[in-house]
Formats: sequence, C-alpha cells, structure tokens
Amino acid sequence: MTKYEGEVRQVVVTGLGREQPTLFLTNNFEITPRELVTNYARRNGIEDALGSGVNFFHLDCLSSEVRLNVDLDAVLTVLANGCYRWLASKLHGFENSKPKSLYRKFIETSGTIEIASGRRIIVHLDRRAHNPILREAILDQGSPKIPWLANYKLEFQYS
Repeated sequence: MTKYEGEVRQVVVTGLGREQPTLFLTNNFEITPRELVTNYARRNGIEDALGSGVNFFHLDCLSSEVRLNVDLDAVLTVLANGCYRWLASKLHGFENSKPKSLYRKFIETSGTIEIASGRRIIVHLDRRAHNPILREAILDQGSPKIPWLANYKLEFQYS
C-alpha cells in the first residue's frame, strides 16, 4: 500500500530480452511508451556506471577504520570515475575501458619521482607494455603549474 495519491499509469513492454514482460510505472501521461523506455535505459546506464565506480573505488577497500560520510563517498566516486573517463578519452584504443582495467594497465605502474631544477616534478615510469600508448597521449603537454605545490610543473618520462 502506498501513500501516493496521484494518478499513475502502467506500461507493459515485451521483447526486451527477458522472458517476463517489463513493467513501468509513471505519473507522466504526456510521454510516449517509447520515450519512457528510452529514458529508463539512459538512467539505467548512468546507474550502472556509478555502480561500477562504487565497486572499484569503494571506501571499504581502504584499510582505515574511520568511516566517512556517505555523501563524501558518492562525491569521491563520481570524481574518480570522471578522472578515469578523462584518462580513457586520451588513450588511443581505450576510450571505452572500465576504471579497473585502466588502473591495472596504466596507473598501477612503478617508477620514481624526481624534484628537478626549474620547479619541475618528473615522474619516471618503469618500462611497461602500455607505455607507448601513454607516451602518445602526451598527458603532460600543456599541463599548468600546480598552485598548491609551489607552482611546480609535472612531466612524465618513460623507460
């Protein structure tokens, strides 16, 4: 039983790849059934992307005993997912890769960091099979000085 007092309509759709029909409830009487299913599919895609991010970036993966606010968890998840989407857009052939795959192939790389003259931070990445793709992306080209790091500039070097 619900306390909703407005009118709703039920749309039943078959042929969506399931044995049973899919039921949609809506209080929007102006939208066509096709638009209703399309909107649902779009929203479901967004939820799936966030779910993938929560699975990969979830704070329970941290070793800390401190629990963070759920709102902060969601914000950090969305920001991290955005960063991985940006990285994927720069890497030729990896535009549609999932964050976990990008992490394994590109982020989880050993190397050293050098604080160099001329206010530069040089990240020396060890040899990896995917380094040519990183090199081609030129991620540090045009990178601005980092204001919260004494205006140092970031550079990458590959072995």
